[in-house]
Amino acid sequence: MTLYSAFKALGLAAAMLAVPASAATIDTSGAYVAKIDSFGARSTPVYGQTFTVGSDNALNSFTFFLGGGAVNVRAYVYAWNGNRAVGGAYYASDARSFGGTTGTAFDALRFDVGAIDLVSGGRYVAFLTTAGLTQPSGAGAWMPTAGTFGSNPYGGGDFVYANAGDSAASLLARDWDASAGALGDVQFRAEFSAGATSGVPEPAAWALLIGGFGLTGGMLRGRRRGARVEALV
Repeated sequence: MTLYSAFKALGLAAAMLAVPASAATIDTSGAYVAKIDSFGARSTPVYGQTFTVGSDNALNSFTFFLGGGAVNVRAYVYAWNGNRAVGGAYYASDARSFGGTTGTAFDALRFDVGAIDLVSGGRYVAFLTTAGLTQPSGAGAWMPTAGTFGSNPYGGGDFVYANAGDSAASLLARDWDASAGALGDVQFRAEFSAGATSGVPEPAAWALLIGGFGLTGGMLRGRRRGARVEALV
């Protein structure tokens, strides 16, 4: 291989590291099978889903699904330590109103968050809460499960909940109510793209880059040895 070809291969490896991966989606949504209830200020004011961030680490949007009685909610995204939401909020929505449904019908509540850089491999929680909001009269809402009750089609997280009272601050002051994953997943959707920071290169791209550096370095050393021999002849 010529030195030009070696540099060309090295450039290709660098380009592979620079090109963002295709967007990724977590999606457990589908038809109604079962539900978890009751969600709301008069029952359990916090329902959420934990999730694990992949190599596409910028969160663009997330969607929860609600059925049943009308509620007013806010949505949040926090880091998750295995027992509770921790740190500062990565996202906090304005108040949103869910008008309610009948029977087994449910509606989507989508939150477009821009492109929030999270950490690849990190665990986070997205959740809805009625805490601190005036509520309409009537029964609470519910979330449809992702498959049969207690099933776990998404291995990177679980449904979580908290009976934390009517204060948003109390969500960070105590561990959430433990279910140890026994309630499975709710229907949930999160969309990601390549982030501006914290991108993790694929192992194959790292191997190609390191190999390119080694090959180029070896050829440069060989050329220097050749130059010294010519000078001594």
